[in-house]
Order: sequence, then C-alpha cells, then structure tokens
Amino acid sequence: MSHSPELIKELKEKADTIRRNVLTIFEGAGGGHVGGTMSIVDLVSVLYFHHMKIDPKNPDWDGRDRFVLSKAHCCEALYAAFAEIGWLSKESLKTYYHLGSPLQGHADRWATPGIDFSGGSLGKGLSHSLGMVLASRIEATTYELGLTLMGITYQLPLKYRVYCILGDGECHEGQIWEAAMAAAKYRTDNLIAIVDYNKYSIDGPSAEVMKLEPFVDKWRAFGWWVTEINGHDVGQIADALDLTDNLYGDGMPKCIIAHTVKGKGIPQWEDRHSHYGFGPEVIQGIEEGRKRYG
Repeated sequence: MSHSPELIKELKEKADTIRRNVLTIFEGAGGGHVGGTMSIVDLVSVLYFHHMKIDPKNPDWDGRDRFVLSKAHCCEALYAAFAEIGWLSKESLKTYYHLGSPLQGHADRWATPGIDFSGGSLGKGLSHSLGMVLASRIEATTYELGLTLMGITYQLPLKYRVYCILGDGECHEGQIWEAAMAAAKYRTDNLIAIVDYNKYSIDGPSAEVMKLEPFVDKWRAFGWWVTEINGHDVGQIADALDLTDNLYGDGMPKCIIAHTVKGKGIPQWEDRHSHYGFGPEVIQGIEEGRKRYG
C-alpha cells in the first residue's frame, strides 16, 4: 500500500504540531512524562488524523473507533492532539497538572473529552480493550436489527474497532499475556494492539529488566497477526494500520510492534532515555524543542 506524498506531508506536519503542543503542556507544568510521550507522537498523529473513525464535533459519538492508551501516563500526546481536533482548547494545555484542570496526570475518562480509558496501573489496558471489543459485538447485534420509526428503518453503525497502545516495559506484566490469550480465543479481529517499543522503562533498558525477545514470535504464538514497523515513519504506520483493516474478518487480533525512540525529537531526552522529569533537564529540553519546532 502506498499513500500520497501530500498525505505523508500532512501527517508529518500534524506530528510536529502535536510536538509543539506537548512542549506547551510541559511548559505549563514544568515537566511531565517526556520520554514515552514523545515516542508515541507519530503513532497518535496517524491514528487520529488519518485512520480512526472519529467525529471532531462529538468525542462521544457512538460509531467512533475506541482508543485505549494503556500507558496512560503518556496522555500528554493525546491532549496535544485533541487540541488540534477541537475537543480541547489551546489555552487548556497550559493547565496540565493544575488543580481543577481537565488534563490529569494520567488519562481520565471522566475528566477529559475524547478519552476512552482511565488508566493508572500498567498492564490493564489490553484487558479493557478486549472488553470493549466484546461489547462491540453485543452492540453490533442490536444495530443490525435496525430501528423503525414511522415506517422508516434506520440502520445504525456496526462494529467499531479498538486500538490500544502498550508500552514495551508494560509487556512485562502478566495481565497483558492473559488478555492476549483471551483475545485470540474469542477471535477479536477488530482489536489492534500497538506496542511502543522504545526499549526503555522507568527501571532501565526493557531487555535487562525482563527479556522480551523473541517479541514477534511471542505474539504470534499467542495467536495474533503481527507486523513490525518504524514507529516514527508515518508512511509505515499508515500502511500497517490500513493492512489491519484489509485483514478484518480473519478472526485474528492484530499487533503492530512499533520500534521507537524514547524522547524522540529532543536529542537531550533521546540521549538520556528520559522517562519522567521536572526541573533543569526538562526546561533545557523544552528550549531545545522550541528551536526545532517553534
């Protein structure tokens, strides 16, 4: 599959806009989850500005695709995208982590328009995504019956898809693999997991904390269709996501392993594999980012 140069250019520009908004968020709070947030920016750009079914005027539209950020501490990337969609104001980005702000330190379904999953403890998002997928089957059955009013039959939308971004360090959690087994058993072909494989967790290099490789083979052994991509190449991201659509109906859940760089776009954060921070390191990174992205 190939996408037009115009689309690729647009998605790259969207990603840079998200980065600028993320910097605004960090400026307002004096810090945040800098590493893992920057590593998913390109993924978020393609999902929200090209691939997922959403309604910019209604974040709770029933027919929307669902998105679960299992690594919910990296919600800054979502807030930055939502400000471009129109679900949040640009001014609200400056209130992140402030008392009474709709922008919590972890994604919160009840505080922020557009958030589908309230997260905190790692390892739970894939299970929640599986529940959403199974719920979509119940709703799809209801929708297929149609609704008749005054002699007119209205056909409502069928199954939505559920996209779940996982961290690689998070994949050390046993609950991830329990959900993976169940997803294959129930043939959840509208479930798409995306692993932000940036190679580092808060405890250090992911491979040293707990070996993940052979990572692709593990997911395949659990009954998933799997592909690997460069998680910062918007063309590869778009191709992989479109391919999951084309494979819909095969009865297999999908996993996209996206190789990324922690702190992507800010060399200082990349070099230090920055995770979470406040103070001089973050301030210097923000200054570096402003020179690059404006």
